[in-house]
Amino acid sequence: MPCAIDEIRKLGERGHEIIASDTFFSAPGNHSRYATKRFVTPSPRHDTERFVAEIARIVDTEQVDLVLPAFEEVLFLAKHDVPMPRSRRFFPSFHVLETLQDKYRFGALARRLGLNAPEAVVVTSREDLRRAAARFGDYFAKPVNSRGGVDLLTNAGARAGMLTIEDCDVSKASPWLVQPYVEGRDVCTFSIVQHGVVTGHATYIHPREIEHSGGIAFESVDIPECVTIAQRIAAATHYHGQLSFDMIETPRGMVLIECNPRPTAGVHMMSPDMLEAALLDERGRELRVVPPGVRRKYAIALLRDMILHVDEAKEDAKYLFSDAKEVVTDRDDWKPAVYQVFSYGRVIAYRRKLAGKHERKMDLKKAYFEDVSWDGSEPTSAPTSRRAVGSAMQAGGIPR
Repeated sequence: MPCAIDEIRKLGERGHEIIASDTFFSAPGNHSRYATKRFVTPSPRHDTERFVAEIARIVDTEQVDLVLPAFEEVLFLAKHDVPMPRSRRFFPSFHVLETLQDKYRFGALARRLGLNAPEAVVVTSREDLRRAAARFGDYFAKPVNSRGGVDLLTNAGARAGMLTIEDCDVSKASPWLVQPYVEGRDVCTFSIVQHGVVTGHATYIHPREIEHSGGIAFESVDIPECVTIAQRIAAATHYHGQLSFDMIETPRGMVLIECNPRPTAGVHMMSPDMLEAALLDERGRELRVVPPGVRRKYAIALLRDMILHVDEAKEDAKYLFSDAKEVVTDRDDWKPAVYQVFSYGRVIAYRRKLAGKHERKMDLKKAYFEDVSWDGSEPTSAPTSRRAVGSAMQAGGIPR
């Protein structure tokens, strides 16, 4: 994940010793020059017990003081209460994480706190999905546990028609949320939270997206209401860790869409000094907010979008050749960019796995997320003959 690469670099620049881990060898962050040690772990989704045991071993043997989960592996770590005797866990209880990760439960929590979140229903069959869609007119649907703009069903806006109801895997084991479509500008936030107190915050937009689902160019903006929303939810849940929200800016204010209880691209907006200070401010003495106008980009993703969507190449080029700072490619830390290319082999393997099945447009992101994604349940172990195949999880640690 680019956010993991960014945190590794920024904390490394500040003089911290970084231990990086992921579930596959070519994970870009593991090859940063700021990673003094790197580990390849089993998959948290497919080989949970071994993953938890390996993280506990690394924390103990490397005497890690701070554990920073970078994706949904945080839910596996929290649920299984991984023993970390010498470390500070920078994540909350499993109950808090599960409530925020679940799109339906999060919306209900937001409304109880007096925040603006759309009413929604949960469906467990395609027939129920059709009825709910008809009820709302312009609608938006996604799995109750989802991420990264993957599996979005709607009949309105730029994403309309990218997925059909027949494409959706809806069941009791994989329920979907359906809600009215909200028109407006997509706005995201990222916060560092210390025991319910926000110590670092970024509000940002993503003017360029990959398949209208995930940002590839970013700019910080000043919307005080977003800071207030993050503070209210953090305080109400006594959150501890990295916390992100997706919202829609409308004429009547911000509308909360979902929570990602983990880092997102907002970390790119923070300077190394701000990120470090927010992480080390354990008593929550100060709120640090990224000023508007900070711009970042994923150059490789912009190039890919130019090639695959020629009609949008001119707009992509505007951001590619802008003065926005590149996140992944860094001439002083060039290996992550090289391994980003090598890691595309995961996408090829994922597509082979789907051979003969209906191909969905977001398989690129699914390939990277597949074995670190939380879907509400997980096996506790995997057959010993299974070779662990990883995804985009990278966890940085600050050892003593």
